[in-house]
Amino acid sequence: MSTSNVRDIECLDSFKTGLIRLAADWDSATQEIRMSVHRIEEYFKQERPAYWRRQTQLAERYLTEAKDNLSRKRAATRPGDSAPATEAAQRVIRAERRLRVCQEKERVAKAWSIEMSQQCEELLGPLADMSEHCQTLLPEAARELGGLVEKLRLYAELGNASSGSRPDSTDQTKSP
Repeated sequence: MSTSNVRDIECLDSFKTGLIRLAADWDSATQEIRMSVHRIEEYFKQERPAYWRRQTQLAERYLTEAKDNLSRKRAATRPGDSAPATEAAQRVIRAERRLRVCQEKERVAKAWSIEMSQQCEELLGPLADMSEHCQTLLPEAARELGGLVEKLRLYAELGNASSGSRPDSTDQTKSP
């Protein structure tokens, strides 16, 4: 059996208090991280794809309008007119380019959504472990330490009480 050399019980009690405070602080931090992870996942899973879906729809509508406008201008030109709807044709080209960009961004947003969901899931596992440490293991360790501190205090009190009432060899009185 080994013996310990505890010199300051109050230090151990202070350490126990520190463990409880550490557990609470870490739990708060892990909850904040978890909320941030959920916000990030929501952003990449819902908001970005929805934004680019909407932009694609707007680009399709703009392209349809530009093509309709070009068709009207071409139909309205007379054989002798010099500029057969050049500006309207350029507008169609810009609308087609914008539509391709939006479709590509929508495709990329879906790919990022999948990647970010996987990354968030990988992060949530260790966060759950950290939460368990904060909510269960560290408080349990603090309770156990508190019990040991109480036992040490009792032991110290017994040691002080027995050393104060110990009869000295010169003070011994003989009983009849």
